[in-house]
Amino acid sequence: MAARRGASDDFSSEDAAPASGKHLDPTRAGSVKFGLEEAEESGDHAFHEIVTDIFRIGRDPESNLVLKNDTKTSRRHASIKRQGIRYILQDEGSSNGTLVNGAKITGPVDLKIGDTVTIGSREFKFTRNS
Repeated sequence: MAARRGASDDFSSEDAAPASGKHLDPTRAGSVKFGLEEAEESGDHAFHEIVTDIFRIGRDPESNLVLKNDTKTSRRHASIKRQGIRYILQDEGSSNGTLVNGAKITGPVDLKIGDTVTIGSREFKFTRNS
């Protein structure tokens, strides 16, 4: 939750609307896509776009990003919640934990472009693709 700065600043950029009167969601504007990029053994990079407000990651076949055959990944390992322009990573009680930039997370973490996310034995980079 954002700290209040005083009466004259008692609003956020999410409250501001453009002249047309419509609110814009920069996460869905144009062709900008946010997601997790993974380097593959072939040298290629796979981009896993975050396409839902709650993006589930794990071995469960119902996950948005299914990580098969990784014994260090739990069935319901982690999730990313999209809230406006924020992307919040949460470990879902996994056995081996979730890391951001090499540190195990203990609660929700706001992802920033370039953050490294480790789930099981797989490593991803939070990126924007346009």
